[in-house]
Amino acid sequence: MVRKETALVLAVAMGAALIAGSQQQDSLYREFQDPPADARPFVRWWWNGNHVTGPEILRQLDVMKAAGIGGVEINSVAMPPEAPAESRKLFRALDWLSPEWNQMVKIATGGARERGMKADLIVGSGWPFGGRFLPAEMQTQRVLLVKRDLAGPQRLEISLAELRKTPAGRRGEAVEPSIPPRLVFLRLAPAGLTEFQPGRDLTAAVTPGGSISLDVPEGKHVLYAGFHEAGFTNVKLGAPGSDGPVVDHFNAQAVGFYLRHMSNGLSPALGGRMGNALRAAFVDSLELDRANWTADLPGEFLKRRGYELTPYLPFALDADPGGDSAFADTVRRVRYDYHRTLVELFHERFLRTYIEWCKANGVQGRIQAYGRETHVLEGSMQVDLPEGESWLWGDADKVIPGPTPANKYVSSGAHLAGKPLISFEAMTNTVPVFRETLEDFKAGLDLSLMTGVIHPVMHGFNYTPPEAGFPGWIRFGSYLNEKNTWWPHFRNWADYSARLTAVLRSTTATGQVAILGPRADEWARAGLLYQPFPETHLPWYHYFLWEALQHNGVSSDYTSENVLQASSFANGRLRYGSREYEALILMDVESLEPETAAAVEKYARAGGKIIFVGRAPGRSPGLRESAARDALVRGRIEAALRAAGNRAAVIPAPVQQETATRAGRINQMGMPLADRENLMRWSADMMRRFSITPEVRFSAASPWVSFIHHRQGQRDFFFLVNTNREQAAQLEAAFPTGDKTPWQWDPHSGRRWLYGGARNGARLAIRLEPCESILLVFEPAGGARGGETAPAVVRAAASGGIAVTSPWQASFQPVNGVKPFERKFETLLDLSKAADASLATFAGTIVYRTEFEVSDPRHSVLDLGQVYNISEVTLNGKSLGVRWYGRHVYDARGAAVKGTNRLEVKVTTMLGNYVKSLAPGNPVAKRWAAWFPPIPAGLAGPVRLAEPAN
Repeated sequence: MVRKETALVLAVAMGAALIAGSQQQDSLYREFQDPPADARPFVRWWWNGNHVTGPEILRQLDVMKAAGIGGVEINSVAMPPEAPAESRKLFRALDWLSPEWNQMVKIATGGARERGMKADLIVGSGWPFGGRFLPAEMQTQRVLLVKRDLAGPQRLEISLAELRKTPAGRRGEAVEPSIPPRLVFLRLAPAGLTEFQPGRDLTAAVTPGGSISLDVPEGKHVLYAGFHEAGFTNVKLGAPGSDGPVVDHFNAQAVGFYLRHMSNGLSPALGGRMGNALRAAFVDSLELDRANWTADLPGEFLKRRGYELTPYLPFALDADPGGDSAFADTVRRVRYDYHRTLVELFHERFLRTYIEWCKANGVQGRIQAYGRETHVLEGSMQVDLPEGESWLWGDADKVIPGPTPANKYVSSGAHLAGKPLISFEAMTNTVPVFRETLEDFKAGLDLSLMTGVIHPVMHGFNYTPPEAGFPGWIRFGSYLNEKNTWWPHFRNWADYSARLTAVLRSTTATGQVAILGPRADEWARAGLLYQPFPETHLPWYHYFLWEALQHNGVSSDYTSENVLQASSFANGRLRYGSREYEALILMDVESLEPETAAAVEKYARAGGKIIFVGRAPGRSPGLRESAARDALVRGRIEAALRAAGNRAAVIPAPVQQETATRAGRINQMGMPLADRENLMRWSADMMRRFSITPEVRFSAASPWVSFIHHRQGQRDFFFLVNTNREQAAQLEAAFPTGDKTPWQWDPHSGRRWLYGGARNGARLAIRLEPCESILLVFEPAGGARGGETAPAVVRAAASGGIAVTSPWQASFQPVNGVKPFERKFETLLDLSKAADASLATFAGTIVYRTEFEVSDPRHSVLDLGQVYNISEVTLNGKSLGVRWYGRHVYDARGAAVKGTNRLEVKVTTMLGNYVKSLAPGNPVAKRWAAWFPPIPAGLAGPVRLAEPAN
């Protein structure tokens, strides 16, 4: 009896759990069908020059809401200099934090809330934040190194002003420091040192008038001068009231003073607390122009590193000395210590202060936590809403989407810290403005999702009133507004994006492999590199190995020394928080902290797989007690190799095949194709050697096909993309999902259906057309129900069919109030090559009409050939749909008839050619469009009615 009751209780409990799981799953699908506002794409809303009014703010919110945008990032910014003066005079510029500006923020946040949208607000304006109200001691600081090569014997007489004015290799500065620079050090040292010596201190020899007379001994010497500068750089594109010197980000008092100034000024207008109206505060790029100092840095360095910085400072600020001398080794160790101290101060004094301020004001802290001042992974772990960025780059003839190297570090940090919503500044566009298309946006989004960032904040929606004319006030960015030709179709992309974000933020990304980059060696040799565009790659494959693994079906995260030190190890797994990895890869890591080496040894003894690429670490990075610490590192790593046996090894690094040219970098999204393919093959060999089982086993790896894998309970989500915009990908993929049933969720329509009628996911045949993606959801038994019938797969046979060669009548509806006109074409053409200027410079919509004969009803696929850029088709009065990316192929079944057929194709072009034609007399057009060549436009064909492909 007891057993029966127990069984009944267990059955009830299991049933309740299944019901709860089913309800959770159904809830996710409902959210996928109708994504909430905070899953929809946001936009950066540039308030150009703060020339804003309440009615226009509300009008623009209506425009955004109708287009499927879920939220705005209010971003005050300087007025674009090209904006016509007469349009500026129509509206008063409002000072940041003035009562009038605060009222506009209140109207904007209230208007967003009324429309079911979210609102974020940038801290200050432009980047990085600052203001004229900051006292000098709170402004950003640096010690500027000036070097002069000298040959003795000679007598040198020079003033400090002259010495500072022309430093070797110094970039010109538009801003003079807010207080007179002061000399920090003046040293003379022999050139070509092999052993460290601090040189001769000359500061006492400087006259009260600021000059020095120096007898230079025989031989080659270097004069090192260091000048302290405060307020040496200003806010980039700061709006009225928030321009001026940048705040000292290494000074918690200065950061807190600035943030309180903002919240104290704005909160009363928002009901007493910023969180009453705002979702999040936002901090943009950390571009501090190599700020490297704060008032107590020497004392903090001594406290943290255990020795005085002063004797080493000139050499720590200098470039890498090169070679392997004792001098070079000492300098690199000090440089590591110096940069480590700066990063620690930045995390403690800026990031922590910012996050605490956000919490106190009831908002989330959203930030691009990277630059030269922070550890991009560990910085992203600290904030509420970590953010990366992806760009649109432009060659003369094409637009190339490119996620930045920072994205994978940002998403890895978020994964490690358990932060599900990872945003990214999306389609950042400072080059191909007016040339971008929705296909560019889809390609850019899909590539970005592969890096792990999942929520786009579009760059950007310019605040430009109708009175500003065409194209209006353009600060930067993809031209997002109702004046754009393709704006009526923007919702197609917005819905696609929102559905994917809704799923990915509610599920957990998987990760099989942890990757450690040579961060300590990077700081020691190259300094704090600028993320998201590091000036050098150490090693060359540093930012691409994860991608090569992904092409081979393996997911990964970057890790860090601090993360490894805090990890646990058991049963061959490396665990940090909820993350668990089956292998650790160290990429050409020469230097490790002894504590990290100890963690590596523990992992080896726990059964872990450890791949040392290029070399095994053999030294510690810092100066203090370096010999003893080096020995600890070597001992720990040697012990790890012995303990792991064949589970660990040092393997040769991948060989770089090709020097990256500009075209190579752009066209292959960061790396020449030869190197991408070579790294992909190298990764596959490494996986086989160390028995790393792919999460997806592709029949053949491709540099164009990638995936991400997420889980929710017993469900598995695989999102696959073909990033090639010209060629389809035909493949088989095996998924280790047992007897789970594969469903396809369609981000375009919000519908779902059984994938190809399959009942298990052992191996699926998958075809991805150019720029196509697929979301597969593997359901456990008793999972999803109520799916729809799978739509017919529409592909045209490669050749043959009925060519549509009859003349075309075309109706042109230009943008910007230009008079409509008609044309007749005997043959289709790329309009940009037309001799007729009204065609070559056209932007808008074109309706092409023709009639053709059909004799064979087997021809049921309409292939438009080449279309620039969006097509909508009506055949015999029946709509066949819209194509806004990829191949323009339509299912004509039920529409095509035997005999005469009436075909209507509506094509929407991009703006570029028309805006380019305005350049001679329009400063905005001249700024953004004068340089590029004509861009292909219109329906170029050939058009045919084809048989379906097998």
